Amino acid sequence: QRYRWFHELPLRIEAQYYSGPLFCDGLLSGWHVGNFDFLEVHTPLKHLREGVIDAWIGCYPDVPDDSDSDLICFHLTRLPVHLVVARDHPLLELGDSVTFEDVKRYPSLALPDHAFPKVQEVLQGLGLWNLPLNIQRYRDTWQEKLPSALVVGYATSFVMHLFKSPQVVLPLRVPLEVGDSLIVRRDYVDHPRLIELRGYLKEKSLELARRFGDVRVL
Repeated sequence: QRYRWFHELPLRIEAQYYSGPLFCDGLLSGWHVGNFDFLEVHTPLKHLREGVIDAWIGCYPDVPDDSDSDLICFHLTRLPVHLVVARDHPLLELGDSVTFEDVKRYPSLALPDHAFPKVQEVLQGLGLWNLPLNIQRYRDTWQEKLPSALVVGYATSFVMHLFKSPQVVLPLRVPLEVGDSLIVRRDYVDHPRLIELRGYLKEKSLELARRFGDVRVL
């Protein structure tokens, strides 16, 4: 990995399934993009620590802590999480009076246990995350595995267009903010190639904030 960084060889960047297309179109010369199909955080972090990949755009809050001895995070964006349902879902009949107790009566999506542990903890605390899906990759067409149109899903502005059928946001405030963070090994924190990449991703973040009104740039 060190040889790649310091001899102008291509570096590999990975990202979550939704963030790769948003941040890595028109990527800088010298960077190769990955598959962007992760539905968990442990594999890309392992690849980073072992030098298999060189950078990862991860999903905050499930990113390394500031005290991590090997990896460092450069935070890019923050945006709210919404609960979403199909247009004919019974919860929509409740209008603005809908509550989390109402939502708990219906199945809600859950990725494999500990796929996103910090996100999972918040949603389980609300009585959600109760319909496990046995999937590991975004390309596994997870929407076709849903057993019922009554399922409650989670979404941000970045992923609303990925649902197979149109979704409606429930008028409930979820106490969870997510976002995108660039993660690399600390060895390269001052490297010109990383500094250039950070500048590129900052511009991408500003573009996204102009496109989506609920996105904050850090």
